[in-house]
Amino acid sequence: MFDVLLASGVLAGSFYIRRGGTDAQRIQRICRKAGLYVKYDGKEDTMKLLRSKRGSNFIEYVFRIPEGLSSKDFIKKKDVIEDGLNTSKNTVLLYFKKEKSERKEIEISFDKVLKIKVFNKPMPELVPYENSAKGWNVPIGQSRSASIYHDFEKIPHIVVAGTTRYGKSVFLKNAITTLIVNQSGSVTFTLIDLKGGLTFNRYRTCKQVLTVASDTESALEALREIKANMQQVMDHLMQLEAENVQEAGRKDRHFIVVDEAAQIASAGETDREIKKMKVECEQIISEIARIGGALGFRIIYATQYPTADTLPRQVKQNCDAKLCFKLQTDVASQVVLDETGAESLPFIKGRAIYLTDRKHIVQTPFIENKQIEDLIEERGKR
Repeated sequence: MFDVLLASGVLAGSFYIRRGGTDAQRIQRICRKAGLYVKYDGKEDTMKLLRSKRGSNFIEYVFRIPEGLSSKDFIKKKDVIEDGLNTSKNTVLLYFKKEKSERKEIEISFDKVLKIKVFNKPMPELVPYENSAKGWNVPIGQSRSASIYHDFEKIPHIVVAGTTRYGKSVFLKNAITTLIVNQSGSVTFTLIDLKGGLTFNRYRTCKQVLTVASDTESALEALREIKANMQQVMDHLMQLEAENVQEAGRKDRHFIVVDEAAQIASAGETDREIKKMKVECEQIISEIARIGGALGFRIIYATQYPTADTLPRQVKQNCDAKLCFKLQTDVASQVVLDETGAESLPFIKGRAIYLTDRKHIVQTPFIENKQIEDLIEERGKR
């Protein structure tokens, strides 16, 4: 039998032999072996396939899950299922052409039933930056099916988290550059980087950048000025009997970009005077998060060490969007997303979870420093 298949494969130019059934059957078997079943009355209840649907680059399998298990139980086993689908025991590939076997990837979601999409090709590991955004949108990245954008008019504030060197700072530069190019006459920035300000060094001379704060004292000074400006805008809106800047017809927007939030956190600070300043910084940032959206103030709040101290409750509650790159633990993922998942992202720079009222896995755009300089040279000149 093997000899016949081999001869047939030679004529075709390449061939493969699949073992272990369909992907749906393999998923059921892997989940059973991973303990995703329920025993009662001496019987065993496992996931049941309801239907499947083929898309342009995936097959979606829909399952009923046993009573007593939740979708989160299956999501926690995502890596196990994915690795099981790619093990050599399931598929043996024999090639006569120089073709590379693609790793399968899955996405798991739940809407009354468990949906597992199996993609035969992985997501791209590099998406070059292109300024295709309009208005107050900035590019978030490429998902499996579409380009994803964040609209700061709809969602004024965003939390950005991720382990160092996995894309957090690149995204900040992506967002700042896009806004300078697209809204050069309407946008202003306060950039806070208490690691020394090097992340934002290229933007220091841009006319849109009012401050690059690299220490606690300068950060507090800038935030106090923003607080005073917020009060002025509020008084203006009161006079116009307007609820927000959109209704008042104000086009200017001010972005406060914080990188790294842990450096501005008061918890653990031993110097009494610096601690006092940091407490006031936290209070003002929380106030901006609470009331600044309607007044035209926007927060991009970034941290690589997400804890209850570095991500204050008021900031998190009022940031309805989260962009989360690879994190080290499920606890850190819970702090940012209120769910696990960021710890399971692959070790791919730029891969992230974008969470609003729905969740997307995206590959965020990579922007070169030379590209930044070329883009802001004209629009950012003082």
